[in-house]
Amino acid sequence: MKTERAPRKVSGKVISIGLALAALVWIPARLVARSGSSQQADAKQQSPSLPQAAPPGVKTAGKAYQNIEVLSDIPADQLLPAMRYITFALGVRCDYCHVQDHFESDEKPAKKRAREMMKMMFAIDNGYFGGHRAVSCYTCHRGAAKAVSMPVLADAAATASASDANAAMPPAADASKPASPPTAASTPAIPLPSADEIIEKYKQALGGEAAIQKIETRVDSGALDTPSRNAHSKIEIYRTAPNKVLTIVHGQRGDFSQGYNGTIAWQQHGGEAEELSGDDLVRARDSAAFNPGLNLKKNYSKLEVKDVSKIDGHDAYRISASRGGGSADQYYFDAQSGLLLRISTEIESPLGAIPQDTDYEEYREVSGVKVPFLIRVVRSDGVTIYKWDQIQANVAVADRRFEKPAEKPKEEPAPKH
Repeated sequence: MKTERAPRKVSGKVISIGLALAALVWIPARLVARSGSSQQADAKQQSPSLPQAAPPGVKTAGKAYQNIEVLSDIPADQLLPAMRYITFALGVRCDYCHVQDHFESDEKPAKKRAREMMKMMFAIDNGYFGGHRAVSCYTCHRGAAKAVSMPVLADAAATASASDANAAMPPAADASKPASPPTAASTPAIPLPSADEIIEKYKQALGGEAAIQKIETRVDSGALDTPSRNAHSKIEIYRTAPNKVLTIVHGQRGDFSQGYNGTIAWQQHGGEAEELSGDDLVRARDSAAFNPGLNLKKNYSKLEVKDVSKIDGHDAYRISASRGGGSADQYYFDAQSGLLLRISTEIESPLGAIPQDTDYEEYREVSGVKVPFLIRVVRSDGVTIYKWDQIQANVAVADRRFEKPAEKPKEEPAPKH
């Protein structure tokens, strides 16, 4: 279990900024749906398989990072998602297992124990569940560093009371189906709109096709806050239609940049810029989208309107969007205004999935198109808030900004005298 330091220096600050940027992606890569028990009943979920070895030609975690043991054969770009999952499942931070700025070190006993736990988990899933992930870190830990081995009496009493109350109620006609909302006996249920109708209403709520197409560039500037980590940074995002994006975070340890020029994606902190691949490439590419949720038909193979849900007091149509296999992402559109309110997803990793809600608030008009000036990303480890001070449309943005920065020449050591 490691975010061990690669041949390049990777600090905990850079990792946390990268995770914050991944949270901003409009159409996230490799996501599975989640937003409450009602969605778990929507479709049979296909259990993910255990971590797979990297295909030929793809750099492995063991090659990219130092001192990797259990996860050495997985693709290098899957190691950090696996580490993020562990922080979620155990409710800890990186320094619970790692020595800050020396991630390759085996000094902390918790790191060695984590390796043993992963081996045990894989052995259970291989031996009893056919190599599919049925038991994960969260199965036992439930957000606590120390797994509880004995029931808490107060919890047991509450569970027993709930069971007694349920037993006193008359049985439902079909216990496998959720109860329908109460309606008048002579009034039929109002049919839900189609996904096409909801998306069209959303497009009109934003400002209409003509106004949307007029926006060729956009520059967002504001603040990036993570209250649970007491972290505050300035952030800028530059976009050029149809698919170029540059994000710059001005942090306490310097600037962090990530870009996509329509072909390649890269990130830079300090000196050398590195090219991104795999899921990191897809996330960077998808962040170039101007309007989240507008191209669902293009990005998903199946859309289904499920129900009307409550999001912060608003009635919202829920569209379940799937790419085929597994379950789906959930999109919530305000039934009255038509605007997108929330995207609920799970970010996959080799060890498990991390639930995430992204809320869109404070819509304001920018050059004829409504844009959310507040984006709130909620995960188990806290909330990340993007609050834009200014959003400008159709301003000049040079194409060269999206290109991967040239490598800086290495300094020759001073001659010895």
